[in-house]
Amino acid sequence: MLTLFDVQLSFPETIEGIDEAAVQLQLSCDQRRMFQRFLGFETFRCEPTSSLAPFLHDAARLILQRNEALASRLTHVVHCHTLPATSLVGSEMQSVLQPFSSRGLEVFSATMNHCATGLTALNILGELLDEGEIALVLIGERAFHRVVRVIENATIMGEAACAILVGHGAGPYGVVDSNVYHDGRFALITGRPDEASDGEFSKRYLEFACEGIHRALSRFGVGLGELRCVMPHNVNVPSWLQIAQHIGLDQNRISLSTISRYGHCFGADPFINLMQARRDGTIGPSDLVLLFSVGLGATASAALVKVN
Repeated sequence: MLTLFDVQLSFPETIEGIDEAAVQLQLSCDQRRMFQRFLGFETFRCEPTSSLAPFLHDAARLILQRNEALASRLTHVVHCHTLPATSLVGSEMQSVLQPFSSRGLEVFSATMNHCATGLTALNILGELLDEGEIALVLIGERAFHRVVRVIENATIMGEAACAILVGHGAGPYGVVDSNVYHDGRFALITGRPDEASDGEFSKRYLEFACEGIHRALSRFGVGLGELRCVMPHNVNVPSWLQIAQHIGLDQNRISLSTISRYGHCFGADPFINLMQARRDGTIGPSDLVLLFSVGLGATASAALVKVN
């Protein structure tokens, strides 16, 4: 069983309110009201002109410093990101993975499941790591342009740096199993406002997300009643209320409190919600929780985690 030994979350210091975001993102008054009143967004952490590598390296430094024994067994580092490229081609920007590859560690990036890539990486690492080996998973990117930050009528992106130490052995969060579900009909979705098939995916999103949850629970051999909580991606509040109603899950068992404070932080959301629920005391030892995320394309990734 793969174990999440520790999770470090870091956010930009700048707190951006919805009014400021509306100006920066050129939202109309109606769009601002929709994102705030209907979709549930209030503030974001975002510094899009700052460099990505130092942002993620700070999170990595903190988690490695407080886990020296695990850090001494580090063999793999993976950067999970939603955008296919996280820097300009040919730029002089420091690579996220270069400091680790220069130490002789095995490094790779993963992106093709977009916002679901962070959860998909757990599936990969569960198979890849041998006993005694430790991997550092880095999740995050900069929301540097309106096209990146806004999915029309759905969500606004914020920024978070997430660093996770994983491996085999006893720890606070055991990954019981994971599942990835694809729907190839939407494989060409780019997220651009003019994308012809985007409207069709929006119509089928609810069906797709519910099917992703049902398939995951069926694979895990677990019923909804056995879950203490669902840790979702922060696309927006009403879509999750619809999902809860559709699958027959009490909406109070979906962790939604961070949507208003952080927005949709790409692939980091389920881990943000997991840490928030642990701090709040919503989850505790022996609880089963479902980490779940949908990525454009379309992919639904899920991980069943036992809290120890």
